[in-house]
Amino acid sequence: MPTTTNWTTRHAVTRMYGCDLAVVWRGPDLWAWVVTVAGEQVRSGSARTLIGAQDAALRAAKAYANDGGHIQLPLF
Repeated sequence: MPTTTNWTTRHAVTRMYGCDLAVVWRGPDLWAWVVTVAGEQVRSGSARTLIGAQDAALRAAKAYANDGGHIQLPLF
């Protein structure tokens, strides 16, 4: 007997403007987003929808790249 599968997106990851962008579902009406470069967080925030979080992360990555894209990596 065939079964039906319902897929739910709870985590989305991509790379744009030299940054890694991640969007994660945190609960009803809350999506967290983070922008990282070389494993270091450069921007983060939250939104009420997946689309809103994706758009915010993309805008943050573009703004970061347009600002020169410099980060201070931790020293060992």
